[in-house]
Amino acid sequence: MRKRLFVACTAALIAFAPVGASAFGAKALKIVKGADVWLAEDHTLPMVAMVAAFPAGSAYDPKGKDGLAEFAGSLLDEGAGKLDSKAFHDALADKAIQLSVDTDRDWTIVSLVTLTANAKDAYKLLGAALAHPRFDVDAIARVRAQMLQNLKQQDEDPAEVATRDFHQVFFGPHPYAHPSEGTGPGLTSITRGDLQGFTARHWVRGGLKIAVAGDVNAATLTALIKTTFGTLSGATPPALPKPARLGAPGMHVFAMPVPQPNAVFALPGLLRSDPDYLTAYVANYILGGGGFSSRLTNEVREKRGLTYDISTDVPALRKAGLFEGTVATRADAMNQTLAAVRDTMTKFAADGPTAQELADAKTYLTGSYPLAFSSNAGTAGQLSSFQRAGMPVDYVAKRNSLINAISLDDVRRVAKKWFDPRRLTVVVAGTMTDKKH
Repeated sequence: MRKRLFVACTAALIAFAPVGASAFGAKALKIVKGADVWLAEDHTLPMVAMVAAFPAGSAYDPKGKDGLAEFAGSLLDEGAGKLDSKAFHDALADKAIQLSVDTDRDWTIVSLVTLTANAKDAYKLLGAALAHPRFDVDAIARVRAQMLQNLKQQDEDPAEVATRDFHQVFFGPHPYAHPSEGTGPGLTSITRGDLQGFTARHWVRGGLKIAVAGDVNAATLTALIKTTFGTLSGATPPALPKPARLGAPGMHVFAMPVPQPNAVFALPGLLRSDPDYLTAYVANYILGGGGFSSRLTNEVREKRGLTYDISTDVPALRKAGLFEGTVATRADAMNQTLAAVRDTMTKFAADGPTAQELADAKTYLTGSYPLAFSSNAGTAGQLSSFQRAGMPVDYVAKRNSLINAISLDDVRRVAKKWFDPRRLTVVVAGTMTDKKH
């Protein structure tokens, strides 16, 4: 009972550990060749958080092996070295270590959170999992079954189907079109050898991004990083190709017997390295990224009552940028809803935002920014997102001043150039019964 209470209290510390301004003094360290390491040192509480991102996303899945990257990541905590799955999980639990993995199209992202006193054990366990994954037959079978079951559930969810089919339509033959979660045939065909080969090629130091926040200094972190990542291959995976095209303008409907169809709509956008990306980010907040304060929410939800939720984003993949939105509505209102989206975008592209809209966007985006650093785990995650985007370490401190420097003319220029609804690719999962507007 006492041990369970300790673990619960530790979890609470991890979730709410304050960091404050320490993240704005983050520094880059040279520890192991091939890896970028950032540290935001903070000794307020005795815990350390780390996010390590490997160039090992689903875009690297070989042909016919869709889901390999995610499959490998899902097995990271299923045994290492001499420890089988149960022993490895017990070792994590005994030291209250949190280890999780997320795979997107570019990266496999490993998150580790531990008390300072247990940091050596935590980093040693992760190092073993990366360098000596077991890929036991029973673990492979269990995780494969879980992933296949998840795919079946997604096939019945119009939001999931719309997102999956959108990537296939928008990116065409490019690897970004692959479903990150895999396909039934792909997951079924993956062998233990495939998993071993993928991790040998992609769980490597070349291109690795490591962000650490919390109760650790540079000297101690150097030893921990060398223990965990020093024995990995120094190779760098080959760069992904640039998409030959982005988007397939027009409507693409994938029929599903559901009462509420879901739509994904998108335009080609800007790479994160583009000088106009941050301006487009602000413009997107005003148009559809600002929740209840956005133009699209006001026009589509508040004025017309066509949806409960509509939102947009400007995700930046390593080789492609896009403006992407999602909306769900009744079967007899989807065409009307999409017409409202296009009308709103047309007006925004023509006139841009008002001065008040820009001022409100700046106030929110700069005012909410420190909340991303309200815990060590949050700080490590935010630093990692900047690393993966190719930002320099001083961007952490400069970001708000860069947003405040954006002018109304800047946003109007970017809106006119990039938010043209005539280029929209729209993917709908469901059935539309209303007439086209």
